[in-house]
Order: sequence, then structure tokens, then C-alpha cells
Amino acid sequence: MLISCTKKLADALNTNVFELVPLQREPLYEWHAKLFAYQNRKGVIMMNNQTRYSIVLYGLVAEHFQMLKTLMLFAIELTFCAEGFPDEVVLRYLRRGGEVTLAKSNDRSILSQMNYIQYHLEQWMEAQPLPDNIYMIELSKELSQLPVSGHSMYTIPTDGLWEELKLG
Repeated sequence: MLISCTKKLADALNTNVFELVPLQREPLYEWHAKLFAYQNRKGVIMMNNQTRYSIVLYGLVAEHFQMLKTLMLFAIELTFCAEGFPDEVVLRYLRRGGEVTLAKSNDRSILSQMNYIQYHLEQWMEAQPLPDNIYMIELSKELSQLPVSGHSMYTIPTDGLWEELKLG
């Protein structure tokens, strides 16, 4: 699974990320991730390259960044299960995605859509009590109901995810 990181996130991870262009692109198994801060706490927004589905981790501390690859995979698993996908579909997705590889972010349109999601995320975080754990599952599900621009029209990321995973 390829996760393209912004420079801020790469710096927080204390790791070098490189320009990686996979020989065979599989946008369903590729994500972008960015670091954000809200009320003096750090979080990560992940967005799927194919469907624009968003997943949020919030309240991260230094120890979390050391194992962020694992946390990201677990967040995907938890959120997909919460969306109602059968366990075998979620496990097949994670298996096909494989090990997490970090790369430099490379798609400005996704980054601008992530800024749009972050704006709405912060609005919702002000209005709702925050969960006690780092996995913002219900908020991720709500954010993925927001229409985002696709290749030629607006789409709902949750609908796109259902369509892609049912076919996969």
C-alpha cells in the first residue's frame, strides 16, 4: 500500500520519503496523508487516491508516529468494518494492499481536497465531543459523505468505496 506523505508529516515521522512511481498503479491501494494540528493536538488525515474516502487519526503523540504505518492500516480496517463491509472484503483489501510504503505527496488536487476535508473536520470537532482514542471512525464516516470533485463530476467517497470494493 502506497501512502504519499506531505513534507510536514514526513518531518514528524523523522524519515526520508522519496519520489516513488509504482510500475503498476493501483489507485485503490494508494493514499495521501497529511499532518494537521487542532487545539494543540496532532492528527493525520488520510485520503484514498481512487475514491477520495477519508480517514482521520487524532490525538497522536511521539510514540504513535513511530508506529504510524501500523496505526494507518488498523484505522483502515476499523473504519471499513464500521462502514459495514464484510470482514473478508476488508481483509482482502488489506492483503492486496500489502505492506505500507511511504512516498512524497504527488497530487495537488488530492491535497486541495484534503484541505477541504480538514476545514469540515475542524468544524465538526468544535461541535462534537471527541472520542477517547485516536481512531475517529464516526467522524471519518461523516467526512466521507461530503461530495468531492472526481475526474469529471462530484462524487460521494463512501459510494465510490462501496462500488470499488464490491467489484474488487
